[in-house]
Amino acid sequence: MKTPEIGVGLRPGPTTPPGATIVSDGPVGIVVPMEEEFLPWRSLVPDLEKVAGCGPWELFEGYAGSQPVAIVVSDCGPVNAAAALERLIVRFAPALVLSGGSAGAHDPELLPGDVVVGSRYRILFPPSHQEERRRLGRHPKGFRFRRDGERRHAELLEAPRDLLARAVATGEEELGLLGPWTGPGWPAGIEHRPGRLRAGLIGSADTWTTREEELRELRASYGSLCEDMESAYLAQLSALHGIPFLSVRTMSNNELLGPLAPHDTAEAISAAGRRSARVLVRIAADRKRTGPA
Repeated sequence: MKTPEIGVGLRPGPTTPPGATIVSDGPVGIVVPMEEEFLPWRSLVPDLEKVAGCGPWELFEGYAGSQPVAIVVSDCGPVNAAAALERLIVRFAPALVLSGGSAGAHDPELLPGDVVVGSRYRILFPPSHQEERRRLGRHPKGFRFRRDGERRHAELLEAPRDLLARAVATGEEELGLLGPWTGPGWPAGIEHRPGRLRAGLIGSADTWTTREEELRELRASYGSLCEDMESAYLAQLSALHGIPFLSVRTMSNNELLGPLAPHDTAEAISAAGRRSARVLVRIAADRKRTGPA
């Protein structure tokens, strides 16, 4: 039996049953991986309160403008991210899921402080593994999950176009206010400049790729702008539930241009998290004014 494809991944596509996307008046759900990336939310959502009875998860609720938001701190990696989002979904039934924080650049033109808004999401399997599967006549690895009693498959998952357009406009406005990157890790020999925004593919893997040859190979194979350890897995779980999803990631480092020193990592992640949070809180606040994504 042929495995059904998921058209446009995060909304009903050509082969997804009509009405499959959840329509909800719930809050905006937000997944933040690390404590360093969560700290800005305490000032951006000043009435934030911790939610009791959520097991091991740190869940918070508050308001971005007049829009209710529910935020979970997942820690990094695919299992943590997916499990934390599932807990948030069960508790709050969000109408929209957002995620943000830091990422490492795959594109040599992306510098610390630049922002990538995810238009597409992909799990970054090793290219050699994909080639071996093709040689054996097997479908390359991608997203696989069961929904409505059927197995679904997609190489890519996509963000809704209207949500993406709003996020790009918001991100460009925020970057215009933030100025040049002041965190660590700016590559030597490159003049400081204000942050830039790109929309494109965010890849995810349960690792931090640092070797130059591997970074170039991933970009050549997948067209990825950057990588993190959560976005693609959150996109998969959101697609499973039929909830629109978008990730905003700020570059904390570009290993192609110069490695980030270990003692600078936490500070760079924190600085990147602040930028992503500024964009995300505005996207969340604008949802009620502009309507569902």
